[in-house]
Amino acid sequence: MRRGSLSEQYNICGTPGCKCKATPPIKHGPYYQLSFTKNGRSSTKFVNRKNVSIVRSQVKNYTRLRKLVEKWLESGSELSDLRLSVKDD
Repeated sequence: MRRGSLSEQYNICGTPGCKCKATPPIKHGPYYQLSFTKNGRSSTKFVNRKNVSIVRSQVKNYTRLRKLVEKWLESGSELSDLRLSVKDD
């Protein structure tokens, strides 16, 4: 599991006469970047192409976990509200 989002990046280099400076430009890439927040600070990591499918799956699993935890918390709140309303009666 891994929090964050994976994005595909294309870059233009600084080499004069490179194909990325053409019209239209043929940019370098794709490069894959994982963006995430840790201890309140934004950060990024480049991901090797051979690891993209693994990281994508890890991010998807984390997103799924967060959704399931949110549903669980909502159910817990509803149950607590019901218990409180029964005690009030």
